[in-house]
Amino acid sequence: LFALGARGADNSNLPKLGDRTSGIISLEQEHELGQELLRELRAQAPLTVDPVLQDYLEHLIYKLALNSELQDRRLSVVLIDARELNAFAAPGGVVGVHDGLFLYAENQNEIAAILAHELAHLSQRHFARGAESNKNASIPSLAGLLAGVIIMAAGGGDAGLAAITAGQALSQSQMLGYSRGREAEADRVGIRTLARADMDPRAMATMFERLERASRFSGNHIPEFLLTHPVTKDRIADSYNQVQQYPKKDYPLDIDYQMMRARVIVHKSDTIDNAILKMRDGLKETDPVRKAAYRYGLALALTESAQYDEAEKQLDIVRQQYPNKIALTVAEADIYTRSEQYDKANDLLASALAISPGNYPLTMAYATSLTRSGDPHHAEVLLKALTKDRPDDVNLWYQLAETYGLANNILGVHEARAEYFVLVGNLDQAITQLGYAIPLVRDNYQQTARIQARIEEIHHMREERRASG
Repeated sequence: LFALGARGADNSNLPKLGDRTSGIISLEQEHELGQELLRELRAQAPLTVDPVLQDYLEHLIYKLALNSELQDRRLSVVLIDARELNAFAAPGGVVGVHDGLFLYAENQNEIAAILAHELAHLSQRHFARGAESNKNASIPSLAGLLAGVIIMAAGGGDAGLAAITAGQALSQSQMLGYSRGREAEADRVGIRTLARADMDPRAMATMFERLERASRFSGNHIPEFLLTHPVTKDRIADSYNQVQQYPKKDYPLDIDYQMMRARVIVHKSDTIDNAILKMRDGLKETDPVRKAAYRYGLALALTESAQYDEAEKQLDIVRQQYPNKIALTVAEADIYTRSEQYDKANDLLASALAISPGNYPLTMAYATSLTRSGDPHHAEVLLKALTKDRPDDVNLWYQLAETYGLANNILGVHEARAEYFVLVGNLDQAITQLGYAIPLVRDNYQQTARIQARIEEIHHMREERRASG
């Protein structure tokens, strides 16, 4: 996203609250803009619904954020269903990642390098600084910025870039000039973040080299990331120079990342038969970590093809090597749920949640199993409790509304749908849903007051949106 509008600067020039840059766009204004961006992304971009992958990505990004220079760590992670290599950072702490990035990054350090670079765009406030350096032009129009982010998120990089550029009234020469300095700064800050997080800072240059090779052999199909993050040999050389200050050390392969990568390979395969072939071929790996990850992927693919007994055998082999991985528990429960062995699935997940209460992927898997086994009432209790920890999880609210419906909880359906519509920016429909809820609680003063208060909050959100244009 930040391919435009920010000059490189040293740390002494970074904006603080109350300085000239903050006078144009404050941290709080950036956060509000980010929330609007999120609503549009949720409504229009193809999202990946995968609690296991989402949970892994959130933990990795938060680990990096804790070791970054971010002042405002209110982050929202959006996982987008797209094969392209791409990630972006948007004002207000929005971090978007194409799940296709897992296909390109061969280890946890390489994907962390891309994410650390994006977090650096946020910590250095390149959006606000871009507005300051382009102070003779109008502040970016919200509509143009939204259109650009959404189109880019959906894989239309050139069109998205054009939309954002139009919104910022920047010339091509200005855009490229600002981009070089901004990208170099994000590289330097990102490398520091990697080192602080005990991840390989050399992965930044390694990933850039792979991107540069991809661009040379891509013809007209340049990776999305390169449209907004141009990689040159000078940039690669500068990254290598930057990491010379850090001692070389070994960074063992992370089984969690390798399993997530295998998971994405399976999900992105053209057919399930092709996925099985890829995973079986991966068993030829000599590295035990990669081999275990491919075996996990094979179990997932076999489950998709309803070969449940063989899938369970493959998982058992991986469990002997890694007995306490939640991803394996979820995969095993999925086998039991799909094969209608609901008691096994429910017992397995209940035991796992007793050890890891409130765990996101475990809770979602347990709710699915409970619902399919005919106990949506128990499932709705689990999902409702999870909304306390994940109030902005659009898929969670969608699943909760569906579960309420199966449990014949009509009030719950309307309230959950209202929260879903708020998160995707359809405020009129959110108000309508809560309007349907009011007659259902007319004899309960407290519930009526609570719902009416929420309606007023959404009305206020709608008026603020209209006022901002």
